[in-house]
Formats: sequence, structure tokens, C-alpha cells
Amino acid sequence: MSVRRFLLPLLAILAPVSYPLGAQLPEAAAGPPPSSVIQEVIETLNSAEVLRLPGGARIPEGTRVEGSVAVLGGEVELQGEVTGNLLVANGDLRMRTGARVGGDVLVVGGALQMDPGATITGVSRIFAYPFRYRTRAGVVEAIPDGDFAPGFLASDLGFGQARVTIRAGPTYNRVEGLPVRIGPVIQTVGSNPLSMEALAIWRSVSGLNLESDRLGYAFLLDQGLGGRGTASIGATAFREVAAIENRGMGDLESSLSTFFLRRDLRDFYEREGWTAFLDLRPARIPLNLTVAYREEENRTPAVHDPWTLRSSDHAWRPLSLAGEGTVRSVEADLHWDQTDNALDPSDGWSLDLRFSRQVGGALRLPQFSLDPSALEGDSGDWGPELPTFTRGAFDLRRYARVSPTSRLNLRVAGAGTLTSSPLPPQLQSALGGEGTLPGHPRFSVSCGARSTVYQASTGADEAAEQIQPVFPLYGCDRTLLFQAEFQGFLPISWNPVPDEWEDAELSSLFELRPAWEIFFNAGRGWVRGDLAEEVARNDSPTRADVGAGIFFGPFGLYWSYPLNRRDQELNFFVRLQRRF
Repeated sequence: MSVRRFLLPLLAILAPVSYPLGAQLPEAAAGPPPSSVIQEVIETLNSAEVLRLPGGARIPEGTRVEGSVAVLGGEVELQGEVTGNLLVANGDLRMRTGARVGGDVLVVGGALQMDPGATITGVSRIFAYPFRYRTRAGVVEAIPDGDFAPGFLASDLGFGQARVTIRAGPTYNRVEGLPVRIGPVIQTVGSNPLSMEALAIWRSVSGLNLESDRLGYAFLLDQGLGGRGTASIGATAFREVAAIENRGMGDLESSLSTFFLRRDLRDFYEREGWTAFLDLRPARIPLNLTVAYREEENRTPAVHDPWTLRSSDHAWRPLSLAGEGTVRSVEADLHWDQTDNALDPSDGWSLDLRFSRQVGGALRLPQFSLDPSALEGDSGDWGPELPTFTRGAFDLRRYARVSPTSRLNLRVAGAGTLTSSPLPPQLQSALGGEGTLPGHPRFSVSCGARSTVYQASTGADEAAEQIQPVFPLYGCDRTLLFQAEFQGFLPISWNPVPDEWEDAELSSLFELRPAWEIFFNAGRGWVRGDLAEEVARNDSPTRADVGAGIFFGPFGLYWSYPLNRRDQELNFFVRLQRRF
């Protein structure tokens, strides 16, 4: 009897803290939730006593929400405290260290992830099956399975959903024009969902020509493992045009530059092949690790002439050649993110590490010459076999909140060969321009690879094959970039929340405030060995610049001035996303 008297109070004390001590999270239930759970979701979402948030939500550290909260249709990141119950419908719940829910947690149509130190006092229930609903006059109603209308070009399979998707992008470019992906997408429900995509890629430069050699494809098969969204295994197959690197500019920025200014910011190569991968996402660690085996054939594409607003008399910048042939490689990508907000971080660390090593196949440079007549006819000449590559890349960032209204952001990034051998052109890197060193011209750090324009026969098929101007190489075998910026808010603000909401707990989350920043950048590049005797490459010396900007959300106006090698004056530019 004495043992029972001792254990019962002890269990009552330990029960509320079982999650932060590392107890296993409840598994997501498979299949549709019971009708009692659906009724509970409906009553909670329609209750006048519950704070209802449409779309995704973030409750920051130090914020205390009195009462219960319901979120419909979006991911929830909880860093503060909810004193009552928390409902998340059709979205995931991520509880950061220090987060606390004083009542019960119910997740329908999503998953629960808890960092060490997060606390749930009550009961947690997880259902991966999506919540089917409609809204009438502001009231949420459940849709019975038999009445469910999945929408245009979609159908309910019972065990999941199938739909036809049409996607544009990722970029409007001088090789494809606008690539459009269309095809079926199938996704099952449950704790280990299966996702499959089978997409055809139509390129606007092909017009109505639908021959198979003018089209691309992208196939994805991804099977969840572990029952909690912490791992998956899958495979891909593809024939696509890929960018060598994004050069610090977003897809939208690159597309608009191509369409409006006839200035494509990226270089491309064509690849066709397949990969098999394993993806690991530990629930309690902000880490994502992907290990893959890849086999693909690389080719140099031809430059076409997609429609742009700027006159077509303005010539496109030449592409760089790609090492051509079949290559087999193993790859590992690691992403670790401990920042407070993935979209707009103001505090924390993030790290990206990438590794790739060639384990088979061979790549060669196509023939190129200063004299186009030397390329006429089928000479069949190729350069020597390129060395086997081992490449690494890293991107380390630190976001530090200096005060409530200012922050200091630091970034060190590098990429290049891990041996003494040079890299194939499609694995090289370059610096310069608005994405990396805005005070200096684009490709100003390219190790002399782009000093002379040659002629080469390019094109993935005989119909598209043509002699066109090219750069024989892309850039440096190694680059290193350092960026620092100090940011603060201007004494101006605007809150779109109605006046009657001014006392709401989360009204501060909607406040929009313009900000300023001053920044410094420095970078340089190195070469390792020779790929072609005709190209005299050499190390690129350090280039540095300073600047200032004013930004409102992701939109910013910037000015930058070079500190050395002044081959351009003050540069004014516009960005549609943060610098880093």
C-alpha cells in the first residue's frame, strides 16, 4: 500500500513533463478520423470562444495566448504559449523549444513535431487523413466522404487523391523559353504516404512541335518511412534543362530579367538520367539529410530566341560549354536550420553542406574554335577526358538580433573541388553581380574562363544542333564568398489589422515596417589545373564592395559601390527577395 501511495503522486507529477523528457510522440492514426473527432473539429472551429486563425500561423517566443486556438489550412509554428487547447486542421504543428500548450492538442490532416523542451500538458491526438470541409456564411461544415468533390482535374481514390497539375518554371530562360510541366500527381494518406508525379515538360521555344526529342520529362516516386514523416525513400527520372548555379538570384528575379530586359542571369546544361535517394528528417532535430546515387548524361544545349519585351536585336549572352557524356556519382546534402523563422530569420544559425563524387562514366569537352569554319562537317573531334571530380560546397549563416529593432547577419559560403583536379564546367562557380558582389560586374570572379568567346557545335539533337558562340568554361574551380549586413527598422509602420483588433494577442504579427541595411561583400576564386590549353585561366583576386538599401518585406532598393578594381561606378538595383 505504501508503494502505491508513493507511485500515484509521482506519476501525476511526471505526466505533464513526459514529452520534454524525450518520450515518443503519438503515432499518426491511419485512415479517416472517427465521426466524434470530426464533430469536435467542427465545433471548435465554429466556437465563438476559440481564437480561429485561417492559414498558417506563427506564435513567437514570449507570446502568451489566453484560451484555445484553432488553425485551419496551414502549418503552425509554436514558440510561445497557448494556455488552452490547440487544434490544427490540414496542416503540421511544429513546437519549438520552450513552446507550451496548457490543454489538449489535436492535429487532423497533418503531423506533430516537437523540439526538446516543448511541453503539452494534456492529451495529443494525431490524424494524418485530411479534414474535408466547406465554408458557408463563415461557418465551417464537414463534407461526408460520399459528397466530397476534390476539385478541377482531381479525383478521390479513397486511399488518397489523384490530380492533374500544370506548373510553369522554374525559370523563363534563353534555352527553353517557358518550360511548362503537366501530368498526373498521386498522393496517398496515412502515416507513410506515397507520392508519385509523372510530368511531361513542354518548352515554349518548341512551339507546336511535340516530337519526343523536343520534350522533357520529370518522374518522382517518394515513399514515406517511419510513420511520422521522418524519412522517405524514392527515385527520380528526368530529361531537363538545369541551371549551373543560381548566382544568388531567385527564380522569379531571373525570369523577369530574361523576359523584360532580355538578360538571362544564369547558364544551363541539359541532363537526362535517374537518381535513387534516401531522405532523413529527424523529428526532434532541425536537420534534413539526403543521400543519393545519380546516373545521367550531360549535354550542352543550344541558345534559342524566346520572346522578350526588349528588342530582339540585343544578342543573348553566350552559354558556357558543359562536359558531355555519361557520369555516375554519389551525393549527400545536409541542411541544418536553427533559425527562429525559415522565411524571415532574425536569430539563429543555418548550415548547408553538399558533397558529390564521381564513381563512374566519363565527361569530355566538345570541340571549340575561334574559326567557325573549322567546325563545319562531322569532324567527331573531342577534347581529352575530363578528370574525375570530387566537389563540396557549404553555406554557413548567422542571424543575430542586436536589439528589438536591429540585427546583424553574417554569411560565409564556398564551393569547389576537394582535390587538386579541376571541375567540369557545369560544376564550376563564379561570383559577381547583384546576387553575390553587386558592386562588381556579373562574372567578374570567373578566373578568366569567360575572357574569350569561341564557336562550338551545340544542341541536344541533330535538329537543334548549330554552331553558336560559347564560353569554353564557366568559372573557377573554387570560390569563397563573405557577406555581412546590419539591418534596422525605419520609424514608420503600418498595420492592416482593423482598429477593433488592436488589442488582439497576435495583432503585432501583421505589422508592416520598412527597414534599412548597410552591407559588405568580399569574394575570390581559384583554379586547379587546366581543362583546355586554349583557355588561359588564373586565380581571380579578391573583390569587395559596400552598399546600402531600403526594403519593405522582400522588395528592396539597393546601392552598391566597389572598394577595389573599380570597373563600374555606383550600381543601383532592385531585389524581389532578401540578399540572404
